[in-house]
Amino acid sequence: MQQIKTMLDDHSAQIDTPCYLYSLSRLRENFTALKAALGTQVILSVKANSNTDLMVRCTSFVNDGFEVASIAELQTIVGGERIRYVNNPSADKKFLRSAISGKARIIVDSLAQLDIVTEIAAKKPVAGIILRLNPVVLKQFNDKHPKVRPDQFGMDWDTVCIAIERCKANNLPLMGFHMFKGSYSFEKTAMATADAAIGIIAEFEQRFGQSISFVNLGGGFGEKWQQSKFDFSAYREKLAQLPEHITLAHESGRGLMASIGFFATRVRYTKQIEDLNYVICDGGIAQNFLLAKTENTLRKLNTPALWQKEGHKEQPQVKAACQFVGSSCSKDDVIGKQSDEHILPQPGDVMIFDNCGAYNASYTVSPFLQLPAATTYIIE
Repeated sequence: MQQIKTMLDDHSAQIDTPCYLYSLSRLRENFTALKAALGTQVILSVKANSNTDLMVRCTSFVNDGFEVASIAELQTIVGGERIRYVNNPSADKKFLRSAISGKARIIVDSLAQLDIVTEIAAKKPVAGIILRLNPVVLKQFNDKHPKVRPDQFGMDWDTVCIAIERCKANNLPLMGFHMFKGSYSFEKTAMATADAAIGIIAEFEQRFGQSISFVNLGGGFGEKWQQSKFDFSAYREKLAQLPEHITLAHESGRGLMASIGFFATRVRYTKQIEDLNYVICDGGIAQNFLLAKTENTLRKLNTPALWQKEGHKEQPQVKAACQFVGSSCSKDDVIGKQSDEHILPQPGDVMIFDNCGAYNASYTVSPFLQLPAATTYIIE
């Protein structure tokens, strides 16, 4: 945050707002820390932040692979020995053919997808096939596994068994399986999932008739996983009970990306309606949908940091509560608030929101009102 404020002090006229600022060094630190905590490979989920420039630069240290969910994401991660995992329940023949041609590993979500992969594999070699398990499978192999919210992804155990037999019959390169239990699910489910995985691996290998080599235990890490009380040491000991010939991996988008990103928006106007102050900014819901918190039952709006325009610090400082609103005509375009303990911004000041590195840019409906997209800056 201080580095960004210093940049604004030195180059405010050259920094276009609204904008995202991403710290490459913090991404490197997050990746290294998560990998050490887990003791496994860590795969970056590109959908959390698909900025091309950032993806190109991080490939120098994110070396365990990238999970992609579209052709555009697939094309973003190109060149060298970069491992790509394709994972999308709606991936069609065109997408799967592109993925196989690009030597990506295919996470198969259904028997219909497996049929398409089998057809393509008759003409082109497949780098690897990974079967996606629906979370209902976990309860079958560990009756003490915590309840997981039902979803539409992957296959139940009966379907998985059919998929294994088809891989065996068609001599397909079945590597193993993949599971995901939802956002923020890691701490609640990790230990129980590892116990279930032991039995799943044994059943996989028995039905396939040979060893598998890879298991993705999912993700579900929060933005502040480093501050959690989860016992990563005990978890690593638990994972040591799994067969040694299995390469273990976890995937992460939010856990790696959230803290690397900042969203900056410049104040255009301020006004008061009865007793409520509004700060109208040049960026809002059209550039950062998640800040508006419209999908939450209770909207706990974030409080941004303030950078004051040159000359404003020398003026009398007024403290007041206010709401920060964006540049659209939507009543829901409220992206933040502050209490009366904070200085009331003035036109030309910049508001900086932290923890905006994951999904804030990629989960935003940018065509809304044809407002300009946010500019992106990479901070080394």
